[in-house]
Amino acid sequence: MISKEEIEKLAELSRIELRDGEVESLQKDISSILDYVGQISSLEGEGGKKEVPANHNVMRDDVPYEKDSSLLASREAILEALPKREGDYNVVRKIIQKDE
Repeated sequence: MISKEEIEKLAELSRIELRDGEVESLQKDISSILDYVGQISSLEGEGGKKEVPANHNVMRDDVPYEKDSSLLASREAILEALPKREGDYNVVRKIIQKDE
């Protein structure tokens, strides 16, 4: 079980003010948590090795618009749907004005 001094040191490091009855309660709670973490960390995967999943990129390939015609077509469709545009930009009305 974690000691009263360790609880008080954790509270000090965490900048938490503890009342008298809270130290005993935290001793039990933190000890239970540490025991559970110990059980979890001792588990092993199949074959006695801890398995780490392979990392892979789930993002799309970074393809410029000029090389991918489907992306270029969808961009043009979006630009065509704008109610008012200048070149490749959407034109909106000014909504913030400075008081002069």
